[in-house]
Amino acid sequence: MKLIILMVALLIVGLLTIQQMAPKAVAPDASADLNSTHTAPDVPEVPTRPDEVKQFGKEMSDYIQSEAAKRAAALEEAQKQ
Repeated sequence: MKLIILMVALLIVGLLTIQQMAPKAVAPDASADLNSTHTAPDVPEVPTRPDEVKQFGKEMSDYIQSEAAKRAAALEEAQKQ
């Protein structure tokens, strides 16, 4: 009886492992392409080297400020209507 329970448990673990390891079919429209041209062109690129981090911080800060200004302008425009 213990052997049967052990075999069933191993079967379940094996099936779950295979299910997790199998490639998943994702519809092309649902997949997220991080290097897509559909993103905003002014979004800073994430650094890959430690010496690029300071420049990335500056670029990200500028980007955040510009986006905040755009949103504030859009809010002002919406409130005028």
